[in-house]
Amino acid sequence: MKRLIPITLFLGLILLFSGCSSKDFQTSIPGLNNLRLDMNLPTVKNLKTVNAMSEIAIEWQPITQSYVAGYRIFRSENGGGYKLIKILPDRYSAHYTDTNLKPNSTYVYKVSIFTKDNRVSPTSTSEISSTKGRINPPVTVEAISGLPNRIKLLWRVHPNPVVKAYIIERSDEAKSNWKRIIILRNRLNVEYIDKGVLPGRTYDYRIRAKTFDGVVSGPSKVMSAHSKALPQTITRINATDNMPKQIQITWADPNPQGSIDHYNVYSSAFKDTIYTFLASTKETSYVDKINKDGVVRYYQVTAVDPDGLESPKGVVVAKGKTMGYGTGPQIHTAVLRNNAIILTWSPPKEDIASYTIVKKYWDGWRLRKLKIVDFKSDKPVVRFIDRKIKPNTKYTYYVIGVNHVGIPTEPSQAVTVEVHDLNR
Repeated sequence: MKRLIPITLFLGLILLFSGCSSKDFQTSIPGLNNLRLDMNLPTVKNLKTVNAMSEIAIEWQPITQSYVAGYRIFRSENGGGYKLIKILPDRYSAHYTDTNLKPNSTYVYKVSIFTKDNRVSPTSTSEISSTKGRINPPVTVEAISGLPNRIKLLWRVHPNPVVKAYIIERSDEAKSNWKRIIILRNRLNVEYIDKGVLPGRTYDYRIRAKTFDGVVSGPSKVMSAHSKALPQTITRINATDNMPKQIQITWADPNPQGSIDHYNVYSSAFKDTIYTFLASTKETSYVDKINKDGVVRYYQVTAVDPDGLESPKGVVVAKGKTMGYGTGPQIHTAVLRNNAIILTWSPPKEDIASYTIVKKYWDGWRLRKLKIVDFKSDKPVVRFIDRKIKPNTKYTYYVIGVNHVGIPTEPSQAVTVEVHDLNR
């Protein structure tokens, strides 16, 4: 009983389309325009079809009498009315291929002749034909995760030789948001590496097969995969402020042991500005040799894995500083006594190893500036005596302390002593 149902439906379809060959169709043939229907003209015989997925080829026995100018081809689909789809202006034509059809669909065809004096014949009997179903989608598809800046897709060669290409589709968000990213030519090309992905993101993929005549299969099963994530951001960074002419930067790495190839150190003279690349190191510390005193620098550090993926810089910034100037000495007295100028001052709080006394005066038209260096004293009040003085001269002094690594303090305040005359 089950087998009788499709047979009955198919016979009913034949009767339906056969009914379209009645006098009603003959008197309302589409596309007549200035043509006249002549019921006495011969009709086309032996109409046959050959089907594919998106094409149906129609063949008939040609009518070659000299008055015949060619053929008019009609088509009906989905039980609708007939449409004129092609005019062949040659009485020897006996073949036409109807293209761009829907797979797995039924079509009905009729053919009539037209003459040189603008007459048309009754149409042929109906010929029913169905396009073949779509090809199956690719199978055994696989998406490989964990690759740097890429996801690899693999699938099995499609067994149907009519396949000429594969269409790769990707969804970045929901599975309904599918975008075609590439068409791969050649049926044997069964690998694709997607490099248009972001680190640590998950993507969905599906593949369709495309035939030589443009028919596209349904989608394959959905494959999900993710690209390799970036290394974790380094957030614990420290920089020294007590080293002469250099700053040491140290950091703690939150990434798993052995997963990082090296570190990149970036620096800037200002906190909120662009950080430029300073150095790469495989250690978790780096010494920035600046060779200047009292210089402030800001630092960021990133981790780079063996595939070259670099962690974000983040917002963590370490402030470092080279050992800078300390507070200068405080001069107490500057007096002329016994043909000498005597200076006294208190040492600054910093660890001072020696002093530099700067002496300035005018010698005629020239301003002279002398430095007395490496002057040492461990007294609580330091005393310096300058006997190299001349009368009628004004002398100005200031003192600079120098610590044990050679870094000077700020200069003291300047003091002036005027010598008018010397005792003989």
